[in-house]
Amino acid sequence: MTDYDHDFYNPAPEPARAVIRAVPYPAELNPRGITITCTGCGARRDWLLLAVHDQIFVRCRCAHEWREPDLTRADFDEHYTEPEHEWDDFDTAMRALAFDGLLAGTTWNLD
Repeated sequence: MTDYDHDFYNPAPEPARAVIRAVPYPAELNPRGITITCTGCGARRDWLLLAVHDQIFVRCRCAHEWREPDLTRADFDEHYTEPEHEWDDFDTAMRALAFDGLLAGTTWNLD
């Protein structure tokens, strides 16, 4: 039996893809009673919340991103529904969601 025959009958499992769940959060974040401000550009709202396992990251439109220890998985799950899209890689997802830095300084009217 050759290696080719072995692979045909017993294919190796495909490597698991890293799963990052993301949810836009247009309002201010106040997990400690203090409004979070982006240290990259000073924004105070319009975030992308990213869940990677049990860690929550906050990403700004300027593409500055940090782990936010005061946000829990429960905080994230409160705003997360079902995935609407799936991308092949992180950079493509950030461009599609407009959190790649191109719209740095842009704010949307929430009214």
